[in-house]
Amino acid sequence: MVVIIKSSLGTVSTLDKSKTVAIDFDGVIHSYSRGFQGLENAYDGVHPGAREGIAALNKAGYKLVIVSSRPAYVIRDWLKKYALDSYFEDVANIKRPASFYIDDRAIEFKKGRKNSWKLALDKILK
Repeated sequence: MVVIIKSSLGTVSTLDKSKTVAIDFDGVIHSYSRGFQGLENAYDGVHPGAREGIAALNKAGYKLVIVSSRPAYVIRDWLKKYALDSYFEDVANIKRPASFYIDDRAIEFKKGRKNSWKLALDKILK
């Protein structure tokens, strides 16, 4: 069953995730070497390897979206400054349907394993 969601983003199919990669901004695309310096302060350049990785995903036919808590207009301006804007379909502050998520703070969760929660908690609470 396909569920259609109508929101301020337009119409989004809940199954519309094939060949989509959602990428975090800070620490993944933006180097973020000094940590948080304010919501409107994207102060660093491109993270090493990000430009090549983004280009490779694009060439392989993946739709790319940025998912971040930073304001979208700050990210869009930064992407233009570093000539990366043409690679991205969207910049969002909500989790978008995707085949893969790339995030520097993610913990991989293996669904279906009996000890998945234990492994996640071990990483968080260590």
